[in-house]
Amino acid sequence: MPDLKGTRGENNSPRPSAEEQAPLKPALIKEIERRIAEKGKITFAEFMELALYWREGGYYTSQPGVWGRGGDYITSLDVSPIFSKIIAKQIHEMWAILGRPGEFELVEAGAGRGILSKGILDTIQAHYPELFEIIKIRLIEKNPNLREKAAGRITWHESLDELAPFCGCILSNELIDSFPVHRVIFIEGKLKEIYVGYDGSSFVDVIGEPSTDALERYFKDLGVELSDGHITEVNLAAKEWIRKAASLLKTGFVITIDYGYHGLELYAPHRKGSLLCHFRHTLNDNPYINIGSQDITTHIDFTTLVREGQMSGLNLTGYTTQKDFLLGLGIHEELMEAGTDPKMAEHERINFNRAIARLIMPDGMGDIFKVLIQHRNLQKPALKGLSFRDISRYL
Repeated sequence: MPDLKGTRGENNSPRPSAEEQAPLKPALIKEIERRIAEKGKITFAEFMELALYWREGGYYTSQPGVWGRGGDYITSLDVSPIFSKIIAKQIHEMWAILGRPGEFELVEAGAGRGILSKGILDTIQAHYPELFEIIKIRLIEKNPNLREKAAGRITWHESLDELAPFCGCILSNELIDSFPVHRVIFIEGKLKEIYVGYDGSSFVDVIGEPSTDALERYFKDLGVELSDGHITEVNLAAKEWIRKAASLLKTGFVITIDYGYHGLELYAPHRKGSLLCHFRHTLNDNPYINIGSQDITTHIDFTTLVREGQMSGLNLTGYTTQKDFLLGLGIHEELMEAGTDPKMAEHERINFNRAIARLIMPDGMGDIFKVLIQHRNLQKPALKGLSFRDISRYL
C-alpha cells in the first residue's frame, strides 16, 4: 500500500502546533464516527461535507465568520474594496450587452457576509443609476448566522434551488474550491478511491474501489492518464453546480472567480493533489485535525466547468487571470485617481496602492486566481474584463 502521508497538496507548510489547534467539536466528531460505523467507511466527499457544512459544527455553517485578518484566510475583497467597484463595472457592461432589460438579477453564490454584492450595489447606485433602478440582488449563503433579513432589493437564500429562472448574472468568488471532493489514487493501472475510516482513536485513509463510475469517466472525459501512485481529488459537486446555474439563467452570464487550473495542468504528473487546510492564517495538509474549525479546499478544474456548462447550454465567453481581468476593467485608473485625490492623506494613498498591487501581483493573487465567464442565449459578447488577455486556448 502506498504511503499516503504528506501528499495532500503542493504546500508543505508545518501543521499548527498543539497550542494552535482548535478545541474539538464533539457533536460533529460523533456524527462522522456514527456514519463510519454504519457504513464501514465513508467517502472523503461525505467527510468534507460534514466538516464544512454540517449544521451542528460545520466550519461554514456553525460560526459567524471565517474571513479577514481575524479569521482563517483573506479574500480579494478583504484586500481592497476596489474589488467590488471593478466587478460592478463588468456587471454594468453585461447589462448593457443584454440590451438594458427592465429586469436584471445579480445572484452571488456563497455570499458569506454579502459584502461583495453590497459593494457592487453601492457602486451601481453611485455610477449607474439606470441599472440601480431595476437590479435585484439574491445572496446565496448556507450559514444561517450570516443570512440577514430581506432589505430593499436584497434577498437572502439558502441555495440556488430557491430561485426561479431569471435574466442576469450568477457570480461566485472563492466558492467552488470548498465543494466536497472525492480523493483518488492510481495503483497498478487501476483507479482506487481513498475513503475515511476510524481506527478507534483517529480518522484514517482507507483505500477501496471507486464509489461511483463517475470518477473514472471524469478522467476519460478530460483525456488524462494518471501515473502510478498519483493521488488527487475529483470535484463532482462542481459539475452539479454549473448545471444548476445554467438551468436558472434565461439569458445572461456566469462569473466564476477561484484558484485552479485547466484540466491537463491540474492533473499533470508533477501535481500530487491540491488539498489544503486553512486555520488561523496557517496552512496544513491534514484534514483530520481541527475538524469543523479549519477550511478544507482544493484547486478547481476550469476545463470541466466549461465542458459541463456547454452541455447545459452555457457557452464560453472567456478565461483569464484575476490580474488581467482587473486590468482589462481599468483598475490602473483607480491608482491614477487616488494619486490626484486631495482628500487622501499620503499614508492612505500608499496603503490604497499597495492593496491594489496585491490584487494584481504576478505570482500572487493576480495570477493564482482565475476568472471564467460563461454566457447563455447570446452571441459571443466582447467583455472589457477579457480584453487585456484571454487564455481560453488552454482550456
